Amino acid sequence: MTVTVTRKPGGITQLFNTETGRVTYKCKAESAYMLIEAFGGIVKFNQKGATAIVTGHIISLESCDILKKGHMEYKDALIVIISAHKEFAQNISDSYQKEIQDLENKLSSL
Repeated sequence: MTVTVTRKPGGITQLFNTETGRVTYKCKAESAYMLIEAFGGIVKFNQKGATAIVTGHIISLESCDILKKGHMEYKDALIVIISAHKEFAQNISDSYQKEIQDLENKLSSL
């Protein structure tokens, strides 16, 4: 079994099991937000150790909430995500610039 571990912005770690296709997002910070398309919105990780799991079309959450467009926290969460991406990009590389631009476009369309 091979698992690829990737550090993501905002204190999230992504674990990808190459055999099963299962993707696990685990919060390493006290709390965090991450836009995950499989969940149809922003996943709010409510505490350290919270997880969001995607296996094919099956999703599961532990200590998380999903914020959909129109939710009262959605805009503020998107601002936090953009800030985390900018900080992460400064520390890692410029490869996240397109992702940051896409997120800023989502924010401006609200």
